[in-house]
Amino acid sequence: MDSTVDPLDTQTEDVRGAALTALRGWAVRRDRLAADRADLMAAAWWAGTRTVAELARAADVSRDTVYDDLRARGVEPTDKTAEGAGALPPYAPLTAEPVRELAQHVWSLVRPAMLTERPDWATWASWHLSIALDRIGILLEDSADPDRKADAGESLLAQLAAAQEAAQRHWAELDTPHKEHLTAFRTAVPVGGEGQAVIHGVDLTLGLSGSRETSSVRFDPDPFEPAGWTAVSGDHPQLESQLTAADRLAIQTAVHTLGRLLNCRLYPDDSDGSDPAMSEPGPTVPPVRPWPSTDTQP
Repeated sequence: MDSTVDPLDTQTEDVRGAALTALRGWAVRRDRLAADRADLMAAAWWAGTRTVAELARAADVSRDTVYDDLRARGVEPTDKTAEGAGALPPYAPLTAEPVRELAQHVWSLVRPAMLTERPDWATWASWHLSIALDRIGILLEDSADPDRKADAGESLLAQLAAAQEAAQRHWAELDTPHKEHLTAFRTAVPVGGEGQAVIHGVDLTLGLSGSRETSSVRFDPDPFEPAGWTAVSGDHPQLESQLTAADRLAIQTAVHTLGRLLNCRLYPDDSDGSDPAMSEPGPTVPPVRPWPSTDTQP
């Protein structure tokens, strides 16, 4: 995806340009196949596959090709004194070009599935993730343009949030009882670890656009749902509507994020990022582009 072509655009000329950019990306990937194969060969070697014949069968190439690929990546396959399985490969920093090539590839796969009036939520999640990869590529560029990096960073957060919202909606529409997979989500995203603080309630004040009027919102544990799920109350009539499964997923993720942030301050020595509970996705925030109206969704 060329930085001048945004795959979110749907005008005819924009789509045509984006499609041609994706096609050119395929040509670049074709020319890189040998280098990619060598990278994969070395990765398999470092993962513990030390039999040249097995590598040759997996890649459907000759043994000589395996030798050449491994040596091109600094591996001597005949060295019997080399470290065994489990050794780490040489450090290689992430660079912009392969990430943006990956973005082009993913985008080219997802784009046909978007050419419908009603893309499903899993497709929407994939779409936003493909764009997020492109934004990561921009952030990795050797560019001195701070505005470009700032725009890419803002867009990255928005695309990840939009992908998360789509994933929540997809999960909420699974053909299983809501409480069953909501409880599964609560298990995957724990409310608080052993000895950690747990958020029991949240008070928010909403300022209504275009006026000085405000509304109060309260999040409390829902006494009628599994532990960890939240009820919403407020002094605005529209806040009294029944929560959907997707709503509960979004609230649970947001509350967990707040709890994780606060626990990092309460227990700084335990917040090194190694705890799975400390590495869950961030809160749901509005995407840069508005979602399609709900009447166009499944």
